[in-house]
Amino acid sequence: MATESRLTGTTALNALPGGPNAAPATTVAEVQSAPVTGQIDRDDSNPLRVFLVEDHQVVREGTRRLLEVDGDIKVIGESNSGEDAVGMPELSRAEVVLCDMMLPGIDGIEVTRRMLERYPHLRVIILSSFGEGYVIPALEAGAVGYLLKRAEQDELIRAVKEAAAGGSPLSSSLNAMLIQRFKDLHNGDGDGAITERQRDVLKLVAVGETTRSISDALFMSPATVKRELRNVFDKLGVNNRAHAVAEAQIKGLI
Repeated sequence: MATESRLTGTTALNALPGGPNAAPATTVAEVQSAPVTGQIDRDDSNPLRVFLVEDHQVVREGTRRLLEVDGDIKVIGESNSGEDAVGMPELSRAEVVLCDMMLPGIDGIEVTRRMLERYPHLRVIILSSFGEGYVIPALEAGAVGYLLKRAEQDELIRAVKEAAAGGSPLSSSLNAMLIQRFKDLHNGDGDGAITERQRDVLKLVAVGETTRSISDALFMSPATVKRELRNVFDKLGVNNRAHAVAEAQIKGLI
């Protein structure tokens, strides 16, 4: 694991529209930042209860071992599927959830939404190999933090404890991206930040091309196409392809 990732407090997240404490907040964010009926009280005499959602068994087991080295943390449930996780009884007793971004079926963003709809007391941290394209959508879905998988053990433990205490743990390598995103929104320059490659991807989306056909046409991997689209969604403030095309056409970007 690399050593450059460091966790910060709530400053960068709170500054962003759609962050955990932003106003006006989404329904999920409002629930997270205010007292919730039925919310589990933190008993410091018992270990902090964590639930893991990760489809790779080796990663899941490794994460559990890293966390439970700290005697104040106990992994009480695990799932390799977002759909299954939402229905597991252990989830109701958890305080913090570490959820992978890329899961089979629904992704970490949708898992976060569904978990918080059922158990609004949960503090969800997205644990991912992917950075800037997914941070803001994850926070808008209700996650309180975003941690890169290359984080060191002490960072992982600190993130879980910070989230349980009401904080917003974030890998510091993502801070610059979030700050720039805030500046773009504040200055009204977000649309101009779309790159030529992203513009090419949008043009092909507008004529109905699939991810695979776009990747072939532009000599990109399908994963790169999806990442570029997610970046476009962030910059335009949308959450699907049709809306992105409509916004881009209105703004004269394609």
